[in-house]
Amino acid sequence: MHTHPTARRWTHGLLASLLLVLGTSALAQNYPSKPIRMVVPWPAGTPADVAGRIVAEKMGTSLGQPIVVDNKPGAAGTIGMTDALRQPADGYTLYLLSSASLVAPLLFPTQSIPFKNLEAVGHMAWSYNVLVTPVTSALKGPADIVQTAKAKPGSLSFASGGNGTPAHLAGELFKQQTGTVTTHVPYNQFGLAIGDLIADRTNFMFLTASAAIPQINGGKLKPMAVTGAKRLPALKDVPTMAEQGFGDFVLRSFDGMMVKSGTPKEVIDRLNTELNKALNQSDVRERLGALALEPEPMSGAQFDSVIAAETEKWQRIGRAAQIKAD
Repeated sequence: MHTHPTARRWTHGLLASLLLVLGTSALAQNYPSKPIRMVVPWPAGTPADVAGRIVAEKMGTSLGQPIVVDNKPGAAGTIGMTDALRQPADGYTLYLLSSASLVAPLLFPTQSIPFKNLEAVGHMAWSYNVLVTPVTSALKGPADIVQTAKAKPGSLSFASGGNGTPAHLAGELFKQQTGTVTTHVPYNQFGLAIGDLIADRTNFMFLTASAAIPQINGGKLKPMAVTGAKRLPALKDVPTMAEQGFGDFVLRSFDGMMVKSGTPKEVIDRLNTELNKALNQSDVRERLGALALEPEPMSGAQFDSVIAAETEKWQRIGRAAQIKAD
C-alpha cells in the first residue's frame, strides 16, 4: 500500500514540527546548563552597570548558573548591541537596554540600529536626574537659571557625559520648555563633567541621581530639583521640577533586560520570572534604592510598551534639539 506523496510530506512536516517543539522544550527544561553572559553596553561603575550586576548576581544564584557581566561600551550602546546579536538566540546572551540607547538612530543616522532583533525579558529599574549647581553658584533654583539665561542668552552652560545621554536630553528639554538659550558642554568622561561642574567651570547639570547623591552629601554640589514625578526617598528635601512651576518636566531613564529575537519563549519566561523574583527581594531593593534606583518588575509585554513610549519621548526631545554624535 503506497502513501500519497502529499500525505507523506504532511507526515514528515508534522514530525519535523514535533521534533522542533520537543527540542525547544528540552532546551528550555535544561536551561541554563552553562554560565550566561550579560552584555552591558556602558563602562564598569556606571549606574546601569552597577544595577545590572546587583540583579545578575541574584538571578544567577537562583538559576544555578552565574550571569557574567561583560562591558562593551561605546556608540550609545550599539557596540554592545551588535556584539550581543552576533550570538545564538538561546538565552545564553543577555543585553542590558537603557534609555540612552533610544536616541542612537538620531546620533548615527546612516547606520541601521537593530532594535527589532531584540526581544524584551523585563524591566529592571527607573533612574532620575538631579539638577545640580556648584556650591559657590549664586543660582538658587531652576527659575533663577531661566531668569539669568533670558537676561544673557548663551551665558550659562550645562555639562553632560556626552551627546544623547540623559543629562544632555534633560538639559535640552529644559531649554525647549523654557525658551532659553544655554550652552551644552559634552564630556567624553563622566568624571570630568562632574569635576568641572564642582570647580564652577560649567553652571549646572542634570546629573544622574546615583552620581549626584555622594557629591551633594559631601557638600560638593548643590541640589535644586529632581526630574521625577515625585521626590526621591534619598533626597526627600529636594523638590521636583513640577513643584517649582515646571509642570511638564518629568524625565526618567530605564534599564532592562533583552535577548535576541527568536529565543525560545520558555527561556524568556524563565528569565522574566527570575528577574522579577530578584527585583522583589528586599536586599536587592535596598541596594538599588541606595543608588536612587526604583525597581519595577514587569512582564515582557509591559516592558515593550514602556520602550515604545519612552522611545517616542526621547526621540522627540532629541529631534527638536537636532542632536548629533560627539
